Amino acid sequence: PWLAEGGQLIASRFELHDVRSLLPVESETDDLQDHIIICGFGRVGQIIAQLLSERLIPFVALDVRSDRVAIGRALDLPVYFGDAGSREVLHKVGAERASAAAVTLDSPGANYRTVWALSKHFPKVKTFVRAHDVDHGLNLEKAGATAVVPETLEPSLQLAAAVLAQAKLPTTEIAAIINEFRSRHLAELTELSEASGSSLGYGFNRPMTMSKAKSQSPDFSDDNQVSDGTAAI
Repeated sequence: PWLAEGGQLIASRFELHDVRSLLPVESETDDLQDHIIICGFGRVGQIIAQLLSERLIPFVALDVRSDRVAIGRALDLPVYFGDAGSREVLHKVGAERASAAAVTLDSPGANYRTVWALSKHFPKVKTFVRAHDVDHGLNLEKAGATAVVPETLEPSLQLAAAVLAQAKLPTTEIAAIINEFRSRHLAELTELSEASGSSLGYGFNRPMTMSKAKSQSPDFSDDNQVSDGTAAI
């Protein structure tokens, strides 16, 4: 038993050393300008990183799981271990010089905290975040998100297209059905945007006065076409 306990102690120290080597260092990011911060290097974050990398768009990624960071490092990508909701960590990856952030963390709470931190400490950074449901999306907007994207819409449409193909519908008809549904959904979101000032769905432009009138939040110490001037993750 005492050998096992000693082994665990030694292993934990090695693990701590490994994590420290994955932390962001300002000297490694001080030349970045107008870059993208990917908050969360899971499946969605990795896809965004791949798309940015293929187009030579500068970015850095953050994750609190060392195995995900190791995957990124193995691909020679700028992925660092760190809490994206921490002002200090965001500063170390040059958030004050970044143009946007894609927030794709695993839990609603982590997404909210990260959006809030970016909005409060780095207000010039536009934040694009996925939402689990409508309520979550509205809360993210109140926290300062630039655009909120429902995480279930596009996967649902892709699954529906696969089912329609199995039903032997022509490819052109399937595409028309899916596009019609997406357009109808988009129109509904447009009405929501005009009626309430919400950008929920695809980041519709909102009046500046509306976007600035965010609800006060508690202090934390430490998957289409879109309207003009906006973008969706």
